[in-house]
Amino acid sequence: MKIRLLVSDEHYDAIAAELIKKGIDIDDDAELILSESNACVSHLIARKDDEIYRLDTADISRIESFAHDIIAYSGGEEYRLSDTLRRLAEILDPREFIRVSNSVIVSVSHIKSIRPALSQKFRLTMKDGAVVDVTRTYYYIFKEFLGV
Repeated sequence: MKIRLLVSDEHYDAIAAELIKKGIDIDDDAELILSESNACVSHLIARKDDEIYRLDTADISRIESFAHDIIAYSGGEEYRLSDTLRRLAEILDPREFIRVSNSVIVSVSHIKSIRPALSQKFRLTMKDGAVVDVTRTYYYIFKEFLGV
C-alpha cells in the first residue's frame, strides 16, 4: 500500500518511520492521503516537463486553476500540481495564502500592490509582474484579511 503523507514537518519523520515499519510506502503520487488536521505544509510536490520538484511554499507567488490543470508559479516558472485548488486552500498556511477567486490562490507576501477596481473588486499586481483580480465573491474576505 502507498500513501501520501500531508503532515507538519515536526511530525513527518516520526509518522513516516512508523508507517514504513508497518510496510506502508510513502509516495507523493499516491491517491490515498493521510493528513493531520490543521497542518500547514511547507512544500508542495509539483511537476514540470518530466521532472518532479519539491516547491517551498514560501517561494510560490500564486496558484491558478485552468479547467483540470492546477499551476503553481514560483521563481518565474510554472509547475503542475496534482491537488485540487480546494485541497490546496485547506493545507496551505492561512496566514500566508488566501483565495481571491474561484480559480486563484495568492501568497500575500508576493503581492506588490493593490488597486481598487469597479464593482467591489481589487486588482493585485504580484512581485513577478502578474496581475490577479480579487472577485466580488472574495472581496470582503480579502479586505478583512488585509485590513484594507
